[in-house]
Amino acid sequence: MFYVEGNSDGTVGGSFILMMDLILGLDRSRFEPIALFRFENFVAERLRASGVEVIIDPPRVPFTFRSTWAARLLAPVKKMINFFGGFVAPALRYAAFLRKHRIQLVNLNNSITRNHPWMVAALLTRTPCVTHEMGINPSYSPLSRFLGRRLDAVISLSHAIHDAMKARGADLPNVVVIHCGIDVTRYAQRESPEELRRKHAIPEGAPVIGVVGNLRYWKGQETIVRATGILRLKYPELRCILAGADTPADRAYVEGLRTAIEDLGIQRNVLFVGFQDNAIDYMRLMDVVAHTSVSPEPFGIVTLEAMSLGKPLVSTTIGGPAEVVVNGVTGLLVEPGKPELLAAAIARLLDDRQAAAEMGERGRQRLHDEFSLEKNLRRTLEVYERVLNVRMQKQGVPQNEAIHP
Repeated sequence: MFYVEGNSDGTVGGSFILMMDLILGLDRSRFEPIALFRFENFVAERLRASGVEVIIDPPRVPFTFRSTWAARLLAPVKKMINFFGGFVAPALRYAAFLRKHRIQLVNLNNSITRNHPWMVAALLTRTPCVTHEMGINPSYSPLSRFLGRRLDAVISLSHAIHDAMKARGADLPNVVVIHCGIDVTRYAQRESPEELRRKHAIPEGAPVIGVVGNLRYWKGQETIVRATGILRLKYPELRCILAGADTPADRAYVEGLRTAIEDLGIQRNVLFVGFQDNAIDYMRLMDVVAHTSVSPEPFGIVTLEAMSLGKPLVSTTIGGPAEVVVNGVTGLLVEPGKPELLAAAIARLLDDRQAAAEMGERGRQRLHDEFSLEKNLRRTLEVYERVLNVRMQKQGVPQNEAIHP
């Protein structure tokens, strides 16, 4: 089994966690996984510690001419060089890798819009290949649609993703929707809420809210920042935690957040804690966990993490989280990008702690019933088995000799 993570921007998000849980949940007496990443990260370290072979294959830097005139004059040449160096050559190299390691199935991570050389390599070697579709993309190129149709299966993490694919011309016949599941046993506590209060000088009894996620415009942290400006009038000691990394491309957005915080005079109330590989400890500290994306979130694995702790959730009405959070039952749903609505929902939960606790407990039960790792693994392995059996039958292997992974 060969797993490829397609993300290369330097941030570690939910796709990495899903891949880790999937690999670690495999029966190692039946499967020998190999994982590939574009850069070193804590997920790769954890997989190595569990005896999984991990390969780091840094992304290729596109070729460009140093002088502006050459770039303009020889643009077709540059395009041809990058097509060969970034697509053709890797596909041939990857095909050789699949043959050498006798890979029986490739599981690509992220989207049909990525990992195209690996898809071609699988086609060249007739290796069964599936991909997880984890994003709501603005468009799908003809190449993505062409290769996507030739995959053995496309596993969509939510109906929201599948609906977006269909709306954008990628209505593929090989899509199956399998919701995320998380391994709740993985979340060992490293720092207690009391330790985190002391670490960040949060007064005892001060209500704590927050968002866990990379600092990006579409994640909507500005909404909770402005909601904090409203909530502070009622809860002067309120603390809002923003836990997540940013990349150079996000710096302007982060600076905008800091400017908004200064303009609202809430520097004391908002805490930037950066990337945390123990982010769930910060959720343990929070009285209310918020999910604030202003563009449809593909799934939102942090909602499951909050549910595993029995935390009340406030999420937006768009994307995958709307399939996870049952409004008024396991949390509250609000329109995206509306600070006043978010503030009202959070205040409702802070003011009625008993109702908030009951919502959190119902969320914990919903996680157990609908979004367990066991259920996710079982359904994913069913896809693997079907794919492998169909491929073997096409190659003329009798039904009773087909592979049962």
